[in-house]
Amino acid sequence: MTRRRPVCARCQRPQSVCYCPQLPAPIANHWPIHIFQHVREQHHAIGTARIAQLGLQDCHTRTVMDEKVITALPANAVLVYPGEQSTAVEEWDVAEPRPLIFLDGSWRKAQRMLLGSPALQNLPQISFVPEARSRYRIRKAPDPLFHSTLEAITHVLGVLERDAEKYAPLLAVMDWMVDQQIAAMGEETYLANHARLKRD
Repeated sequence: MTRRRPVCARCQRPQSVCYCPQLPAPIANHWPIHIFQHVREQHHAIGTARIAQLGLQDCHTRTVMDEKVITALPANAVLVYPGEQSTAVEEWDVAEPRPLIFLDGSWRKAQRMLLGSPALQNLPQISFVPEARSRYRIRKAPDPLFHSTLEAITHVLGVLERDAEKYAPLLAVMDWMVDQQIAAMGEETYLANHARLKRD
């Protein structure tokens, strides 16, 4: 019988690759963050939502069952999601902070969560167009410009608060986690499974 590796209770990573020492003191975000997480994402070993949860002062995560209507949304909530009805965050002229909703899961799962929830569909939407490929190079996505949950959160907060560097320490934690994961799997395995991501 193989023994399970000890896991950090805080970041939920194996203790050998625990990123807690890399985390800065929780950053005071002015816009509240609410992460609606697909039920199959909550125990994903290399998910990024947990970094946001630990690294922001005002961040709340709710695990959502697939295809169920999401209720009890925060008042004045705004959904961050790309779509025809979305307003570019750079053009969103709103001064008072409002709760921001992010869907955490694969692109297919996030879309399924949205389509299964009239409450989410009725929210105003904002989005952004990435200027560079994702730094989250250990999970496959339909497009290299599709960003992880943490990257989306830090980008949107940086634009709304007009301080892009404020949340850079959280991205540095993600970079460290990614580097450790690649080192653990080995360069050969990484290239075999993620070669397309590296070439794009």
